[in-house]
Amino acid sequence: MPRSSYPLLLLRIDIWYTVAPAISLVMITRVSQHSFHRKRMNLLRKDGSRKNPMPGSIPILAVPPIFSLPISSYLSNTSAGIMVTDDQHQLIWLNEVVLKNTPPQDLANLLYLPFDAVVRHYCVQVAQPVAFAARMQDLVHHKKPYIGWEIAFRNGRYRELSYIPIFDAGVFVGSIWEVIDITKHHTVQQEIQRNEEKFQVVLDNLNAALCETDLNGNITKAYDGFCRMSGMEEEQLIGKNLIDLFVPEEKRPYARLLRQRRLDKNMPLLYEMEIETPHAGRRWVLASATSIRNQDQVATGSMSIYMDITPQKRLQRALEQSREAAEQARQAQREFLANISHEIRNPLTAIIGMSHLLENTPLTAEQREYVGILKLSSDFLLELVGNLLDLSKIEAGKQEVQQREFHLVALLKSLLDIFRLKMGKKPVVLTLEVDPSLRNWLIGDDLLLKQILLNLLTNAEKFTSEGEIAIKVRPEGVSENKLWLTFRVCDTGIGLDQEQWNAVFEDYRQAVRNTSERYGGTGLGLAIVKQLVELQGGRIFVEELPLYRTCFCFTLPYTDTGRSADQRRMAAQGDTYPAPIPAVRFEEAYVLVVEDNMMNRKYISGLLNRAGLRFQLATNGQDALHLLQHRQFDLILMDLRMPGVDGYELAARVRADEMLPNAATPIVAVTASAVEDTADQARLAGINDVLSKPYTPDQLIRILQKFLNEDETALMETPNTNGYQFQSALDTKFLDALYENNLGYASDLFEVFVKTIHEEMAKIKTLLEEKDWEGMGFQVHKLKPNFSMVGLTAIAANMQTLENYLKSNQLNKHLPEIPGLFAEVESALAANMPVVEEELKKMRAFEENGHQHP
Repeated sequence: MPRSSYPLLLLRIDIWYTVAPAISLVMITRVSQHSFHRKRMNLLRKDGSRKNPMPGSIPILAVPPIFSLPISSYLSNTSAGIMVTDDQHQLIWLNEVVLKNTPPQDLANLLYLPFDAVVRHYCVQVAQPVAFAARMQDLVHHKKPYIGWEIAFRNGRYRELSYIPIFDAGVFVGSIWEVIDITKHHTVQQEIQRNEEKFQVVLDNLNAALCETDLNGNITKAYDGFCRMSGMEEEQLIGKNLIDLFVPEEKRPYARLLRQRRLDKNMPLLYEMEIETPHAGRRWVLASATSIRNQDQVATGSMSIYMDITPQKRLQRALEQSREAAEQARQAQREFLANISHEIRNPLTAIIGMSHLLENTPLTAEQREYVGILKLSSDFLLELVGNLLDLSKIEAGKQEVQQREFHLVALLKSLLDIFRLKMGKKPVVLTLEVDPSLRNWLIGDDLLLKQILLNLLTNAEKFTSEGEIAIKVRPEGVSENKLWLTFRVCDTGIGLDQEQWNAVFEDYRQAVRNTSERYGGTGLGLAIVKQLVELQGGRIFVEELPLYRTCFCFTLPYTDTGRSADQRRMAAQGDTYPAPIPAVRFEEAYVLVVEDNMMNRKYISGLLNRAGLRFQLATNGQDALHLLQHRQFDLILMDLRMPGVDGYELAARVRADEMLPNAATPIVAVTASAVEDTADQARLAGINDVLSKPYTPDQLIRILQKFLNEDETALMETPNTNGYQFQSALDTKFLDALYENNLGYASDLFEVFVKTIHEEMAKIKTLLEEKDWEGMGFQVHKLKPNFSMVGLTAIAANMQTLENYLKSNQLNKHLPEIPGLFAEVESALAANMPVVEEELKKMRAFEENGHQHP
């Protein structure tokens, strides 16, 4: 049909919409009115009165005036889509609903088309076109009403079609087709059906059994899961009492009371119970029951669900037995560790003592090296055994918290300076930051605090090759008459991932795999720290702090005495205590030392320090490569044979990239195999020179002169820059090594010794008189280091002997000697106290005259 004819067609449609109701549909209405009128006349008397109906019959109502309206009014105003066909089944009229949902081009193609053409038009829209066409043909063929035919369309919508044939005096005059969009209703129905199916699948596949009972507990419905659990069919279960059927006889009274309580309290219950089934014997189930109510909220029965938890119950029992066995084994382990640690410490103490005595005798250089290695190894072994002993004591509940008066700043300064000696010349700065408000003496266990801090410092030092280790202390507030302090030990080392934060506090566990191989250690230090902190009522955790890679934070409670320390001494709090500055020889030079052997590192570090050189240490090739990629050096001294990246590979990788900052930096190989082929191989790798081990200080200085272009020809001992000399009556060698140039720190410790020593000795004497050998041993152990700190190392040695005598396995043997040895210590102290007091006055005068250490 040409486009120019579309307006004419639409005009014809408009005329038909106006005329058609007055023709065909009004005709249908008149037929209906005629039928109603005839029936009405039969039911009325001549006088217009209504006939009385027969008893039991339905009364006949008069036709209301609305029936006189044409049927077109209904068809036009209904919310359903209405299509009307004539006696030839041609589409002759559509109501407004269909018009709104039919495109104009489709209207032009549908009106006055044969029925088959109209069906073909809709076949392309429905989901099942063949069935649709067959049904439509069947409807028009039989001309019988059909209501509620659901049709699925390809666009996902659903419509319900009803067919109403119209007859006038038995003659077919046309049809009315009613179309209702039921997509929303159908979607809701499908969702309900899917939920029901899902619910049924869940019930069937879960290890769950459902049943319904009446108010007396008799089964009224059993679901599939319940039938499987019971081993019976539903027909066998209906009418049986749930409790009598499955609950063991001895537990039935309790089960009935439980059910009655649920009904009386009108509350659901969740409980575990043991049941008995004919095919599976006794089983454990997790049961839940609730009431079923009618529309008036009256209980009519119960719904119960049961889940078989027999495997979980068996596993729970097995776990309980395993836990009991593990606890017994752990107790035996603790006792074993405690015993074996004590047994090892006895001979180890002798080894350490003999090593110290041997060191003070005339020795060759080689013998002194051997003694140093022996001391180092024995100290490590003693630390390991001590950790095992501490852990076993804590786990066995034998570690006690002792309340003593101590000065926090003095303790921290003492610990930090001693730890600095332990670190040697490692390029790590130790800093201390204490809140200025912490001026008073505190009461608490200073020894446990020192042990906690020492373990944390040791851990930080192990994983920090350069940078800073810091101790920070600040008050958190007062609670229950206790002053809570927060301690932080932070470092710039390798750091921890958040996933590793919890693992570091576990016994025998290190946060990073292969940590012990790379850094050493057993994984006990932090576990002991955690238990010692918690033993005192505090807590420890890892936190993030700007500028640091790792920060361990712990809180502890102390009692504030209210007594402040000397203001001059307190003015030193917060200092960073830098290491003494050596005399400069190569003023601007910066050297990288790559050495995996600790003794060799110690040796070359000492020589470079004495030469006034700034240097950086790397313990392996990988760390050295990282430093060389990010920092400029003037000389590289490295070992050739190292695990992982050896010296040859390291040199080749440095030389390979001209963009690296050290591509042209001189490299000197330090090796014990300086034969010609080794030297040639080293030069091929880009190494400039070879220094053979063992080398003398003069040989090293020549290498430094060669590559750093300086004029110095000899190494000099680093002088005592403060010019202070201790009295010869004291162990000056020990004091110089301990305090170096930190005279303020030395005078503080001397003052603490003078003020506290007599009180502490009196405590020991009281314990001796009371024959409290264990308490005396503890007090002797605590006081022993104080004598060394003031140069009375001979008295410290006697205190060590006294401590050994007081040990449980030596006590009976040396009991007669203890009073005499203590008297000897008292006598030596009385003889040397004037020397110590005079030394303190001398140091104070030296400081006040302006000779403070740099």
